[in-house]
Amino acid sequence: MARHARIAVARIAGLGAAALSEARRRLGPRDRRRFAGFRSTKRRREFLAGRALLHLLGAAVDSSPEGGIKARGRLGASISHARGWVACIVVSSGRPGIDIEPMIERDFNKLGEWAFGSGGTLEEFYERWTRYEARIKAFGDGKARPSHTEHTWFLGGKVALSVCLPARTTIVGTTGHRACSVWPSCSSFNPLC
Repeated sequence: MARHARIAVARIAGLGAAALSEARRRLGPRDRRRFAGFRSTKRRREFLAGRALLHLLGAAVDSSPEGGIKARGRLGASISHARGWVACIVVSSGRPGIDIEPMIERDFNKLGEWAFGSGGTLEEFYERWTRYEARIKAFGDGKARPSHTEHTWFLGGKVALSVCLPARTTIVGTTGHRACSVWPSCSSFNPLC
């Protein structure tokens, strides 16, 4: 059986109150307990935005007792949010990871030396960093595995998005929400529009 993945990316502000309200209504029991513990409005919106996108991708999820999320059935799922963005991946089976990071200017030679033992450009740093974070979400550590492949995209030259997914997984399209881009159903994937 072929394995497939779907990816969705959105600006959290663009999802709208109705989508977040619907996501809150659909929260599972563990998710409701987690949500009640969040003190900041920002963190609550991030949490609901991730759940809204996962629903859009066809995944019913709840918080896992071990931490992270648990999709129902054989599905695997991962969420990332950073600086007003949210990204999700759902795979038909296996353990995926995803990371999204708006690319801000820094001293990439020093930061790259500190984080990876060698400097580099803005794109090189964010590719390494987001892939590392995606691996942490997939496995609990940042080590690459031969069982998984990694992909990185630079969205509009301003946002880095990386996924770590089981090898031989095909990324397929699905119907999108007006405020997000769902991969690869858009002919030109650019959530910055």
